[in-house]
Amino acid sequence: MVKKASKNRELPNERIFKLLASIDSSITNIEERLSDMATKANLDYTRNKLEDRINEVKLDIRALGRAVDKDSLAVLDFEKRIVRLEKREAVQ
Repeated sequence: MVKKASKNRELPNERIFKLLASIDSSITNIEERLSDMATKANLDYTRNKLEDRINEVKLDIRALGRAVDKDSLAVLDFEKRIVRLEKREAVQ
């Protein structure tokens, strides 16, 4: 009678320890990668900071736009005044 090879082969202790060590190092690697990842709280904090900075920039840009508009109105006002002065000089 021929003995069948058993499917439940026993591994030598050394191979089991190597396997356990590789599993442990894999788990440690995964834990390190997970600890480096951003959490929802970190993302929310960063998003809020970015929104605050964007709003500050928008306010600055609006202020600059108003200043430029006022300067352009002043230039137009001087243009009207110069035209009136030239007409007044031409009439005299």
